[in-house]
Amino acid sequence: MSAQNSSPSLSLLNVTLDYPDGEGTITALDAVNMNVHAGEIISLIGPSGSGKSSLLAVAATLVKPTSGLIFIDGIDTQGLGDKELTALRRDKVGIIFQQPNLLASLTAAEQLIISDHLRGKSLRAAEARAAELLDVVGLADCAKKRPHQLSGGQRQRVNIARALMGDPKVLLVDEPTAALDHERSESIVRLLRKVTDEFSVATVMVTHDTEFVPLTDAVATMRDGVMTAAVPAMQ
Repeated sequence: MSAQNSSPSLSLLNVTLDYPDGEGTITALDAVNMNVHAGEIISLIGPSGSGKSSLLAVAATLVKPTSGLIFIDGIDTQGLGDKELTALRRDKVGIIFQQPNLLASLTAAEQLIISDHLRGKSLRAAEARAAELLDVVGLADCAKKRPHQLSGGQRQRVNIARALMGDPKVLLVDEPTAALDHERSESIVRLLRKVTDEFSVATVMVTHDTEFVPLTDAVATMRDGVMTAAVPAMQ
């Protein structure tokens, strides 16, 4: 867990997100405030439609808020253009979706290597980084396997390793255990705990598995677009 006297790696200040709905609007996020520091993992829980996915989309700069400020690694995203936001996401943000969405024709290693190729990294450096990260997530012996040769838990581990390829400051995780059984779910959350510590990322994990909240540092609840202040998770 990080020291709290440092500046947060991810900061949302009074963020509101409104969607048009007929002649009116729906408020998906209502004046949300959140700070996440390096080496800290926060669980975000709440019922379906409460705003959890909207918060991840806004934090990833995939959706622009109606009002409020978002800082990533100290950078104010408000004044950035599309190209600058794309570069910021590429270099500072790792996103782990509920479904791994791996490319069927690529091996586990190639799934990672192609993401670094898009960053302009050399093939040799990308191969070395991919091998390192597959080892970190426990898949060193699966580097040459394709998605259909991997279990659901292994595919999610490749997903996590791929998100870490760019050495992000922020890791945004959407329901990583939704399609997994209890044992694999726990192993995935423990892995997220491990990589958060080892790589000093600021991690936000949306989850329905409250059983695994104690593996994280703090928990916040969303309801009708309103977020409760994060409180320490029971250890």
